[in-house]
Amino acid sequence: EQQFDLQKVLGRNSLSTRFTTILQIVIFQLIIFRMNDNSTFVLQWVINNATSTCTAEKAVSRVFREGGFKWTASFEPRQAYGELAAFYLRCGVDHNGSWKCEADVKYSLLKRGGSKLSYNKERFCFDADNSVYKFKNFQYWVLLRTGNYNINDAFTVEFDVHIISAERGQSIVSPSIFAAPNGRSDVILKIGEKNLHVSKELLALQSPVFEALFFGDFAEKGKEEVEIKDVVYEEFVDLLNVIYLEMSGVTDRTVSHVLKLADRFQMERLLKLSANPR
Repeated sequence: EQQFDLQKVLGRNSLSTRFTTILQIVIFQLIIFRMNDNSTFVLQWVINNATSTCTAEKAVSRVFREGGFKWTASFEPRQAYGELAAFYLRCGVDHNGSWKCEADVKYSLLKRGGSKLSYNKERFCFDADNSVYKFKNFQYWVLLRTGNYNINDAFTVEFDVHIISAERGQSIVSPSIFAAPNGRSDVILKIGEKNLHVSKELLALQSPVFEALFFGDFAEKGKEEVEIKDVVYEEFVDLLNVIYLEMSGVTDRTVSHVLKLADRFQMERLLKLSANPR
């Protein structure tokens, strides 16, 4: 197991000197989680009716669910060379949130007798904007239809996947739901010139700071609008995303400012949840 020096890791972040001990531990545990997020599996795709399938414009596999992601394989003619087939692998998730999957992938063709034609692994980082990988090695249609790969008018392709690191995420609350009153909102938080319609009780349950602000002996008690200073609107929306859906907003992009805000507002439950991301 790889060992990490907490102070050395946190020392790379200029904000680390302002983090409390519990926040430093949470960040450290998140780093460990991501560094050890390894998963290896094989997706086996049997293409039946090979003769007719190879004359079609495109063939797509069923959906495989492995390693916390959805995987789909496909092949289709390479546009410039009609006799060559290109293989693709798509990675996805079941939500609209941010996600990422860096993996080593390769494909193999099974031959008669059980041997394989395997190609070198290739590394690719799948995410919401780049969810499909096109393999560099192409195949001739005629070999897939009639060669050693065609067994009883079917051929089999195996995709070996080794996940290096993954950020699976969850559904993200749209910022638009905070733009107007909703069924759970009873106060407006003003951040600069923007408003966020939120629930006092929900924030108070997560944070003693908000509990004191809304229900304690402060001037803000009973006000319909409360100004929150020294925060960035987009970063606070990421924090709300975590509060409303539990951990859905903690990603490589958001982890630093979400945990910093959670630390500022003393959200210990959120910090403990962060130590065991889903």
